[in-house]
Amino acid sequence: MKTEILSKGLEVLVENLSTAIEKEGNLNPLRACEIVSAAKISVEDLEPYSDFDHPVEDCYGRKLVVDNGNFEVMVMSWNPGHYSSIHNHGYTQWGVVQVFGNTHHMIYHVKDNELRFSKKEILTPTGVVKVNNKFIHQMGNATTERYMTLHVYGSNERNKDITADAQNYDLEFDRMSQTTGGAFFNLPENEIYNFQEGPKPTNEVLLQYMHLLLNYYNRQPESLKMEELKNNIIRRVEQQLLKNANLEVNELI
Repeated sequence: MKTEILSKGLEVLVENLSTAIEKEGNLNPLRACEIVSAAKISVEDLEPYSDFDHPVEDCYGRKLVVDNGNFEVMVMSWNPGHYSSIHNHGYTQWGVVQVFGNTHHMIYHVKDNELRFSKKEILTPTGVVKVNNKFIHQMGNATTERYMTLHVYGSNERNKDITADAQNYDLEFDRMSQTTGGAFFNLPENEIYNFQEGPKPTNEVLLQYMHLLLNYYNRQPESLKMEELKNNIIRRVEQQLLKNANLEVNELI
């Protein structure tokens, strides 16, 4: 169990979550959202847990603040231009993300084995998003200012590892990776314990993903591996565009 001296707002949040679980039993995303909103968290509450100087291979700063077994509270730090991978939240049955900057947010769904956009939006400061283990999304900072976000993930059945078994959608390799790590691009192998074939992305989803991924790789130190990864992006996009062009020609014939 991870805990420490908390800022006032987070202390209220953790106490209210613990009380609700004790009195109400099972929670759901809506109830979690009510509890987070009632705590009136401020950006000042998050600042002690900032991590803007995180390693360059990480997509954002990620600090686990509280782990009470059946729920976790995390604080994320976002530099300009930095994005998460496309991901879900493992065993999470109820949770909330609250943002403290204008946050680019994309929600996805799978239909007919195709990964599609459900919604694209800009979340304004103090805006909240309800999450569970079926929720697939991606978020990032499209502004010129850095900011932080608050993340609460809980389960009514598990008492540890709430966000374990999360899936990252690695579109560059047509796969999903199961991980206990962050929702980062290009996770190291020691943070991945299984791969499976992923759904095929639409053109719009693929091009958006590859654009963000290339920006991520461009922030890394130059190396033969980075050059290979960037070239793979180009090949992957070219293959998709060629495939679509051939489909359009066949439809006209």
